Amino acid sequence: MKIALVLECFDPQRGGLEQWTWQFARRLTELGHEVHVVACDFPASDSGLPLVLHRVEKSQSPLQRAAAMEETLRGLSFDIVHDMGCGWQADVFHPHGGSTRALHEHNLMRIPRWRQIRFWREKRYRELDEIERRQQAGSKAVIVAVSGMVQEHFHTLHGVPRERIRLIPNGVDTEHFSPENCRGLRESARTQLGCRENETLFLLVAHNLLLKNAEATLRAFARLTAAARLVIVGGKRPKPFLRLARKLGLSGRVAFLDSVADVRPFYAAADVYVHPTWYDPCSLVALEALASGLPVITTRFNGVSEMMTDGREGYLLDHPADVEALAEKMEALARPELRSPMGSAARKLATAHTFERQTEQFLALYQEMAPS
Repeated sequence: MKIALVLECFDPQRGGLEQWTWQFARRLTELGHEVHVVACDFPASDSGLPLVLHRVEKSQSPLQRAAAMEETLRGLSFDIVHDMGCGWQADVFHPHGGSTRALHEHNLMRIPRWRQIRFWREKRYRELDEIERRQQAGSKAVIVAVSGMVQEHFHTLHGVPRERIRLIPNGVDTEHFSPENCRGLRESARTQLGCRENETLFLLVAHNLLLKNAEATLRAFARLTAAARLVIVGGKRPKPFLRLARKLGLSGRVAFLDSVADVRPFYAAADVYVHPTWYDPCSLVALEALASGLPVITTRFNGVSEMMTDGREGYLLDHPADVEALAEKMEALARPELRSPMGSAARKLATAHTFERQTEQFLALYQEMAPS
């Protein structure tokens, strides 16, 4: 099949959406499909994949970028156009960020009332809402939801008929992320992080530290009585959280690190993955942590929570602002005898949600939609 993948930036180091699309493109080419990528940005170095690249004019405006993508696609012919949520001309819309309106609502939970009016008026959010409206205006395109939570948001908040929404949860590469790989990396990774043998290492991997709730993570960590360290990887604009860590007296126990190409050494070093997010359609990093055999603490505002059972693969928080509950769960998982069986259950859960299975579901959808 001749398949177009549409996104703003095709750089696997930029974030979860970009990493997923790069991995998906690679797998499609391995299966013999002709893959074209339509994007504004590409990595400086060659991806090493047999892809056809179409560069779209870059703009600061999401609406202008979407219009430029439409113009590019209009002059090309494909069996399937698969858009990751940035344009409005496609056969399959796959918004990794979930529902913009739901994201607004969840963001408002953490924003002071005096800022909420300004937040709603920000041009960027108005434009994203308009792009989403145009995606949903057609009757033939299928909208893929990565979790039941997102599926319900598209139906209730946007009025999309249920028959137009397909549920295809995110999957994880369980060979790349595995306890076996972690074992070989663990000792050196913990040494580099300065983590002693008796210390429990908690990990958070996130670009958006506000949305993924680094604040609650720091405040809960400050309450722990157990010997522990916290590592936060990949966060943009970390200065407010560095200040908070100093204010809480955590400077010697918390490390903030830049984004890395390979996060596996951090999963190897960690004992518990913490992800008290305000909104996450289906967190890829949480799935990677589960596949690596780590117990995960997350919220019911994360689509991955639908796969988990509270107390089996980790813990589920009812609300991201409940610092006391988060601290209680972190304190509990400082005990190796509790987290060990949870880590085994986490790995078992991940093997039921593989990237290969997700790819098969998309290919079945393509076959259903492609012209005969």
